[in-house]
Amino acid sequence: MMMGGVSWHTCTLPPLIVTISQQPCNLLRPRSLSSSSSSSTTSEHKQVGISKIQVPRLKHIPISKSHLLDAILSNIPTLHHSNHFPLISKYLDSILHAEHKTMLEEMRSDYEINSQQQHHTHPPTLNLTSRFQLTLMQLLYQAQFEELSVRDLMLTSALNSDYLLTLPIYVDWKRAYESNAIIFRRGYATENQKGLLIVEKLDYLQSLLLRTIFFAISKPLQKLATWTTQKHHVQSWTERLRLWLKELSVFQKSILYNEHASDEKTCANQDTNGEIPIWLAAQRAVARYEGILSPVGPRERLFRRLLSWIGLIPPTPQTPFEVDNDSNTPEPYLRPTFLSRISLSDIWRPATGKYCQSNPWKMFKTAISILFSQSVLQEPAFEELILLYTNDVGEPNAEDKAEVPSLQLKIYERIPIPDLPVIFPHKKLSFRIIDTVRLDLATILGLLAYFINYKFENVSSSPSAILLDVVAVSALIIYGSRVVLGYKQTWDRYQLLVNKTLYEKTLASGFGSVHFILDASEQQQYKEAILAYAVLLNAEKGQQVTSRQSLGEKCERFMYEVFKVKVEMPIDKALNTLLRLSLATETCVDGRHGVMAIPCPKAYEALKERWNSLLSLTQ
Repeated sequence: MMMGGVSWHTCTLPPLIVTISQQPCNLLRPRSLSSSSSSSTTSEHKQVGISKIQVPRLKHIPISKSHLLDAILSNIPTLHHSNHFPLISKYLDSILHAEHKTMLEEMRSDYEINSQQQHHTHPPTLNLTSRFQLTLMQLLYQAQFEELSVRDLMLTSALNSDYLLTLPIYVDWKRAYESNAIIFRRGYATENQKGLLIVEKLDYLQSLLLRTIFFAISKPLQKLATWTTQKHHVQSWTERLRLWLKELSVFQKSILYNEHASDEKTCANQDTNGEIPIWLAAQRAVARYEGILSPVGPRERLFRRLLSWIGLIPPTPQTPFEVDNDSNTPEPYLRPTFLSRISLSDIWRPATGKYCQSNPWKMFKTAISILFSQSVLQEPAFEELILLYTNDVGEPNAEDKAEVPSLQLKIYERIPIPDLPVIFPHKKLSFRIIDTVRLDLATILGLLAYFINYKFENVSSSPSAILLDVVAVSALIIYGSRVVLGYKQTWDRYQLLVNKTLYEKTLASGFGSVHFILDASEQQQYKEAILAYAVLLNAEKGQQVTSRQSLGEKCERFMYEVFKVKVEMPIDKALNTLLRLSLATETCVDGRHGVMAIPCPKAYEALKERWNSLLSLTQ
């Protein structure tokens, strides 16, 4: 479910540069497909957005084990008549399952021991706690989950720029830092919302009207600001205002993270010096999240934007976000992957003057047709997200005290990229600008109408005025109650939408998340190993040794030609599994270093022997 539309325009040009504002929720859409850095109001108002988002190739194999095995047997000629390969596949699957089962039992044991210690108010054992979390990090690494990168966060900030239509959620970063919140992702997808979408369409039209009004107001104010700043007695006041706004700017916190340090991957076997590795990774991660996603309230955002348009404060700094364009790469499996977007601006585009030859009647008929027609919104999404955080000390709602140590795990699927803040544990709701303006304007106009029309009568000359005053005051109280109720209903609608989104998108939580991660790690290891082994067997026909790079490229080509999936094959991890299980060996032939596959009969015997040894250990 998408909680709002992001108004970007569709265009046919390939995206080259996306300029992303450091202020994640701008009134205007971020500038894109443009090499110009002009910050004029007119150019910003007419800017054109992008309809496709470039994302990296997948690092995990999204195909099921059975389909992958069938494809290998069907498309690799050397394995057509191999009786051993299916048996090798079964033994490999069983061995990896047994290894992960052992890891699960160790984690369960650590979980239960720490649970008992916490229940009896004893401090948790540090070595058990560290072992649990080190194992968890190792599983995340094997399953190809990655920390959210700077690129992911900047993309979230850019797509979430149209805050008039997106539910404003901002995170309590102080609590997020204290709870060591960290997010891992795997894969990208698209999320669709279908229906009449009448409310969303009307909200978009109102946002355009509101934006036009703001621009109209800013122009005369800009002239007034230019004239007043030339006056000597006003200059000191203006300078103090600029300094005050600069000090309040939360985006100065972007210096808290270093872009190069932020993208360092957390290694499962790093030296923790007695500290828990997830905590170490989270301290860097929260600073990175805050530096890019830090939002402020809608009224402050609007106030800052108006002051920027007027010229009292400098415009929000913008960072060019380079997007590689490798469309001319000869190999199709190496070309970039693009996710399509359909926003509300795309839906309304046929009713614009450009497409209706500025014919008002034609624009009106087209708009009515669009309003009452079925529509589709489509947004790029994170395919899988894992949130890890710890309960706050003394948190009253911390029901599950059996985590290690109070470690909370939640797994979500298909979270739209602009709605990433919705999964954070400590988030705050605010009113959208469009709702704020509607509610505030209605309240102000109603109160003005009341006090303008209210007439004060002399009680001595008109005793009945007391009754009229009672009626008037009662009407004012009733009106005030309706205003408060209107705000509360809007707030409740926001909260219901957030809860519904999280409920529908949650895959697992608590210790159940460990089962999910274990299964993801097991399946990924199996698919990497069986694919690499099969391709290595086929590649050695006519050559003595195969390099790691060549093997990885052959695996990537196989995945694209058979499944049309672009994968960045983690060949080093796959070969580590093959070498560990005696399915391949490293060698050097004629000065060429590479790997060779163990023939199927010998590989079968090696796996059979290992499986038997595992069985003997369990008896």
